[in-house]
Amino acid sequence: ARRFCKLLLKNSPGDDVIGIMLKYQMSTAGQMKMVFAFEFARRGDIGPDDEGVSLELLDDGSPKPPDESSNDDLPKLYVHNTAFMKVLGGEVDVDIKKDGSFTPIMFDREGHLLDPNA
Repeated sequence: ARRFCKLLLKNSPGDDVIGIMLKYQMSTAGQMKMVFAFEFARRGDIGPDDEGVSLELLDDGSPKPPDESSNDDLPKLYVHNTAFMKVLGGEVDVDIKKDGSFTPIMFDREGHLLDPNA
C-alpha cells in the first residue's frame, strides 16, 4: 500500500496535493452505511486533529516515526479525525484488479478485514 500511495501521489491531479486522506463517512452511494474513503489531500484539507503517517521507511525497513516525519514536507497518508479511532493500529492494503482498478482494504490489529459498519 505504501508504494501504491506514493505512485498515486507522483501522478496526483495537482502540485498542491500533499498526501492522501483516509476518512470515515456515510456512503455516497445512497446506502445507509459507513464507508472508508480515500481522497487526495491539500494543505487546507488537513485539520489540527488529523494525523499524518509517513510513507517513508527507515534503513531497517520500519516506518519513519512521527517525530521524524511530522515536519519533513514529504507526502503522507493522513488519517482524518473521524477515522482515527476506527483504524488505530490497523493496516492498509490495496487489491489491484487486472483491469487496473483498485480497492483499498483495511485490516484491524488482529489481521481481520475491517468493516466500517462494525
